[in-house]
Amino acid sequence: MKRILLIISFLGWNFLGFSQIANPDISDDGMGIAVSPSSMHLSIKPGKTEIKEVSITNDTKKIIKFNVGFSDFIMGTNGKPSSCESSNKYALSKYITVTPTYFELKAGEKRKIKVMVSIPDTAFFAAWTILTIDQSYDRPKLDVQGNDKTIAMGVVNTMGFGVYIYQNPPNVTVNNVEIEKFTFETVDSLKLLILNVKNIGDGIGYSSTYVDLTNLSTGKITKLYAKKFTILPQYTRFLKFVIPADIEKGKYSAVGVLDFGSKEEIKAAEIEFEIP
Repeated sequence: MKRILLIISFLGWNFLGFSQIANPDISDDGMGIAVSPSSMHLSIKPGKTEIKEVSITNDTKKIIKFNVGFSDFIMGTNGKPSSCESSNKYALSKYITVTPTYFELKAGEKRKIKVMVSIPDTAFFAAWTILTIDQSYDRPKLDVQGNDKTIAMGVVNTMGFGVYIYQNPPNVTVNNVEIEKFTFETVDSLKLLILNVKNIGDGIGYSSTYVDLTNLSTGKITKLYAKKFTILPQYTRFLKFVIPADIEKGKYSAVGVLDFGSKEEIKAAEIEFEIP
C-alpha cells in the first residue's frame, strides 16, 4: 500500500485597525514583521489612475519571502469578510496591478509595494478588495519512517497580512446609513443592546456609534463607548454593546447614536427596558 504524505500549512491572517505586526518565531530576538497602512480609502474618478504604496518591514533576524495577491470579499452582519469571485461587480482587484508580486526581505530590510489602481471610465460605483501579503516558504522534506500504512504530516507555520482597499468614486453617496432596529437582549447571561444599521446609499460608509444609557429612577448616565465601523453599500451590520454586569437594577432608557459622516445630522433611536 502506498504511503500518504501530507503537509499542512497554517496561515495566520491579521486584519487589524492599525499597522500590522507579527512575530514569525517567538525564539527570534527581533520584533517581527510590520505592514503599513492596514487600509486605504480611495476616491478615484472613473477613467483615472492613482499609485499608492504599502510598506513592509522585517525586524527579525531572518530572511523572509513573501507573495502578494488579492482576496475579494463580501461582508457579513458581524463585519467579518468572506471571499467571493474576482468576477463580482464590486471586486476591486480586477482594476489593480501590484509590483512586485514576489520578494524577499533580509533582516532589518524595508520594502515598498507599488499599488496601481486604474478605474475604468464605466465604473461609477464603489468597489473593494484585500491586498494579501503571504509568507512564502520552501516545502520541507518529510522524514517518513514506518510501514506502508504510515501517514506523515508536516506542519508549517506561516504569516499572512491583509490591507483593506476601499474605492468610492466621487459621485457615490457615502453618508446614507439608516438605523433599522434597536433592541435589548440577554444572550448567555450577557445583557446586550443591539443596533441594526443599513447602508442604503451606493457608496462605502465609514461610521461610528455609541449608546447613552440612563437609569430612569436615579438619572445616572452610563456611556457605552463608540464603535467605528465600515459598512458596504446595501449591506446590514449588527452592532452589539455589552451592558456592564454590575449595572444597577431598574428601568432604563437607551439612546443609540449613529454618526455616518454627514455634516448636517446624526441619527438616533431610543428604547426603554428593565433590568431585573
